[in-house]
Amino acid sequence: MTEEPSYRLEDLGDRRVLTVAGRDYPTAYSARVVRMLVERKGALRAPQYFSFKETRGRHFLARLFAYLRARGGDGLSVLEVGCSFGHITEYLAEQPEVREISTFDTDPSFVAIVRAKVEELGLARVRDVRLLGNEETRRLPYPDGRFDLVLVVGVIEHLPVRGRREIVEEYYRVLAPGGHIAILDTPNRLFPLETHSIGLPLVQWMPAPLAFAYAKVGRPRRFRGIGYGEFVADGTGWRNASLAACLPSSGRAGLEDVTEDAGYGWRFFRDTARTRTRKLALPAFALACGALHRLRLPPSLALPYLNLLFRKR
Repeated sequence: MTEEPSYRLEDLGDRRVLTVAGRDYPTAYSARVVRMLVERKGALRAPQYFSFKETRGRHFLARLFAYLRARGGDGLSVLEVGCSFGHITEYLAEQPEVREISTFDTDPSFVAIVRAKVEELGLARVRDVRLLGNEETRRLPYPDGRFDLVLVVGVIEHLPVRGRREIVEEYYRVLAPGGHIAILDTPNRLFPLETHSIGLPLVQWMPAPLAFAYAKVGRPRRFRGIGYGEFVADGTGWRNASLAACLPSSGRAGLEDVTEDAGYGWRFFRDTARTRTRKLALPAFALACGALHRLRLPPSLALPYLNLLFRKR
């Protein structure tokens, strides 16, 4: 395991500067929030979170709100599943179509951070930030059809394998008829290369003991000091998620797939391609996605990540 370096945090009034390993990282977040983040994620990883509202919030949600806005969406009640550092929460609070936000996480440190941010940033549209245990997520404390929009960003691959279906059912239970559920940034189990946690081909299809041995050999530096218990613990995302795991037990019955209409799926993958490798591979992905579309299957099945949007009829 890499030893965490020391850090310095300087308050300059209009901004804070976190210095780690000789590099300065300015942020508008308070010293309290920065210290809480460093305690939770470590000094090396903390700075990447400073820009997440833009790099992740806008990246994943700008299309969604453009789509909803064009269809007259307004006064939306939103459930954010898994608030993490609260970057999505912040982005939601800035959208004029959003009336109120409820969010939760199973991580006490992240819940404490988001509550601090709600207080300090004056995020008045945030109704509550709840800490729920894993068992509590199997029956969310909200009535049927409570929310117009349910957001599940980078979550489903981290849910316990046993009981995952029961947890996902809840997301659809609390979604109002006519409302939308966005399941975004979810690594696709069908894609041959595991791109989320390990970065090795086929590892997500292997039994856990074999996958652990493979990871140790294929990624020795990353998994040095990681034991088998930690590798298979709830919350690890290397198993990824299938399309079926993103749906209720009834499947797509009662749901309208508006993924491509809203600019997600293939269009999102194409438009956000940045690396040379991905750009070179776009023609192959276009053929695969086109073939799935002709078979009336979601084009997302051919992509490394599932970015899905459904409307509840």
